[in-house]
This record gives sequence, structure tokens and C-alpha cells, in this order.
Amino acid sequence: MSVEIEKRCAQLLRELRRKKGLTLQECEENTHGELKAVVLGSYERGHRAISLARLQQLADFYEVPIEYFFTVAPLASNAENGRFVFDLRRIRTKTELNPNLDNVKRYLASIAARRRDWNGEVISLRSSDSEVLSLINEVTINELSQELRLAGFLFASEVSGRQNP
Repeated sequence: MSVEIEKRCAQLLRELRRKKGLTLQECEENTHGELKAVVLGSYERGHRAISLARLQQLADFYEVPIEYFFTVAPLASNAENGRFVFDLRRIRTKTELNPNLDNVKRYLASIAARRRDWNGEVISLRSSDSEVLSLINEVTINELSQELRLAGFLFASEVSGRQNP
């Protein structure tokens, strides 16, 4: 009998692979056979239990923190009322970015310059700043949140004064 967290992990694994534009076979090839296509497919369908060690290996492969599998993405109403908290160290290390993330990186650099915060490791944005970012990128706040989480940019999302990893 499958529990909710297993279903969620299965769904997220499939989403991550598809967002990377990879087939199951390409995942096997890119890991030099460490992740077999048939096994990864079984994880994605929820037909096979996954160990924490294997989940960490997959998180590393997809370049997301393992916490990604254990947190619930904010609902639209919560995201619109919340703030984004960014991990600037992680952002600085990313060089090849899609246009949306490149816009975010430039926007954060501009805010850091205005705040004169040159050595910061974390920067938080008010909900109005987050809304501006979603408008600039022509995506919803939830879509932006998901994209930021996948890239590892979003350190945490604060909703109603409560932090969610």
C-alpha cells in the first residue's frame, strides 16, 4: 500500500526528469548505468520503494536538495502572500541559466546593490517584489516558485511569517 509521500516522490521524480528533457534511457546513460532506466521508471510509477540513499543520489543527479521531495509547494494564495528567500551563494555558482532565472539573478543583484549588501548569503524579497519578478517573466507566482525551487535558488518560502523549506 503506497503512502502519500511515496506518491509525491514518484510524481516529482517524473517531473524533474521531464523538465530536464531526459528519457529514462538517457538518465541511465548519463549516470553510466548507476540508475537503470527500468528501475527509475518503477520509482516514477510508484511501483518500487526508494531508499533515502537512492533518493539522495537522484536529488544530486537532478541538482535539487533532497528536501525538495519532502516539502509541499505553496498554494497560489499562500505564494501570493509570501516572501521568497534566496540562497545567494547557490545563485552565484550558476552560470548557464534559462532566461527567467537570468532575469531573477540580475534583479537580485540590483536589489543587493541598492541595499549595499555585497557579502550577503541570503536575500529576501517582499511579496510585491516577487510579484514583479513573476510579471517580468510572464509566469504565475507558483510557476516562478517551482522554477526557483528546481534551480536551487529558493532557500525558503516564508508564508504568513512561517518558514517552509
